[in-house]
Amino acid sequence: MIASIATFALLAAPSQSSSWDVRRLGNGGETFVATDGAGAVYATSHLPTQVFSSQDWGASFASPKVFGDALGDMIVLVRGKGEATVCYMPKSLDGMVTHATKDFGKTWERGDGIRGRPLDREWLAYDPATKRTYLNYSDGYIGGPRSKGVFVAASTDGGLSFGTDVRADNLTEGNYAIDPGLSISSTGTLYNMYTSSSDYNTVDSYHFSYSTDQGKTFTGHRKIEGVNKDLGDTQERWMLGGVTAHGESLVTVFYVNYVSVTIEGKEYRPLLAMYRTSTDGGKTFEPSKIASPQGELEKAVLAHAKSRGADSEAPFVQCVPWACYDAAGRLHMVWQDNRAGSAEAGRSKWTVRHAVAGEKGTLGASEQVSAPYEAIRPPMDFMACAADSKYIYVTWTENPGSTNAWDFTGTFYFAKKSLGGP
Repeated sequence: MIASIATFALLAAPSQSSSWDVRRLGNGGETFVATDGAGAVYATSHLPTQVFSSQDWGASFASPKVFGDALGDMIVLVRGKGEATVCYMPKSLDGMVTHATKDFGKTWERGDGIRGRPLDREWLAYDPATKRTYLNYSDGYIGGPRSKGVFVAASTDGGLSFGTDVRADNLTEGNYAIDPGLSISSTGTLYNMYTSSSDYNTVDSYHFSYSTDQGKTFTGHRKIEGVNKDLGDTQERWMLGGVTAHGESLVTVFYVNYVSVTIEGKEYRPLLAMYRTSTDGGKTFEPSKIASPQGELEKAVLAHAKSRGADSEAPFVQCVPWACYDAAGRLHMVWQDNRAGSAEAGRSKWTVRHAVAGEKGTLGASEQVSAPYEAIRPPMDFMACAADSKYIYVTWTENPGSTNAWDFTGTFYFAKKSLGGP
C-alpha cells in the first residue's frame, strides 16, 4: 500500500523554552518517535493509528500513513537507511500486525506479525550485525485474558514474520508478568523489562532480564523495585516502565513509584519518575534515583501543594516517563508533571519536562518543553523520546480541558532541540 508523500508544514505551538521547536502533528495518542541518526525521523500514534515520516531531521513530515485495521499500540523501529518496521494491535485483537518499509515510509509491506491470540504492549529492537528484528509482548493483558508471561520472538526479514517465541520472565503462577519493554546493546544483548501484578489490576513490582544468545534464553532475572502501594493509586495504567541501552553494556530502566518525602516538616507522597542504570550489561544496577534533583523536586512539590490548597490530598505527579540515549551516550528523560498548579473542576496544569544526564550519568535539572494545559491527567499510556548526534526528539499527547482520567488520545505534538552535534 502506498502512503502519500506530500509534505506539510508543522503547526507551531507555544513553548516555554525558545530552544525547543514545538509543533503539532495532528491528533493521536500513545505517541512514539525514532531516528536513524542520518536525518530520517518517524513518529507514530494510535487513535488514529498512523506513522509520520521525515527525511530532514523532523523539519517536515510526509502526510501520515494510516492503518485502518488497527486498534492501537502503534510503535516504529528504524532498521537502516530508509528501512523501518511498525507494529500495532489489530481491531480483531488476535495478535500483533507488522508492516515494513524500505523507502522512508513511502510504501509499506504488510507482514504476518504474530497472530492467533490476544497480545499486548509490544516493543521492537534491531541488531544490525545479525539483521535480526526482535519483538516482545505479554501474552494476555489486564482487562483481557490472564497473562501467560512476557515473550520475545525473532525475525530475519525485517519484522514481517517471526519464529518461535521464548519466555523472558520467570514469574510463577498467580504473579502475572505484563507491560514489557525491550532494548538492545551494540553487541546484541537483549534487555527486557516488565511489571508484575498479583491482583490483575495494580502493579506490584518492576522486573528485568537479559539475553546474550539472540533471544534463545533469558537470564539475569531480577526485581528492579517494589511499588509502594500503600502511598497511592497503583492501577496498572499509571505504572508503565521501560528500558533503554547504549553501546556494549550501558542500560537504564525507568519507571514511576510513590515516595514519601518530608519537606519543611510535612510529609508528601508524590508519584515520581525514577531510574536505575547498569554499566555491566544488566548484571548489576546502581541504586534507584529520582529523575529530579532534590532541590528541584522540593520546589515542584511545594508549588503544587500551594496551588492545591492545604486541604487537598491530590499528589504531585510525574507520569508517562520515557528515556533514551543520544549518540554520545548521554541519558535523556522526559515526562509530564503538574508543578504548574491547579485549575477548575479538579484539573491540574500539566507541562512536558526534559532532563539530560551529566558526566556521571545522573540526570540534572529539567526544563519545560511545552506550554501548560489543563486536564485531570495526561492521556495514557506513554509519551516518548529519541536522540541522535544532532537532536533530542519528543512526542506527546494533550487533551486540554479534559475531566476524564482515562484519555487515550488528543492533540499529537512533536518537539526537537539541538544537541549541538555536527
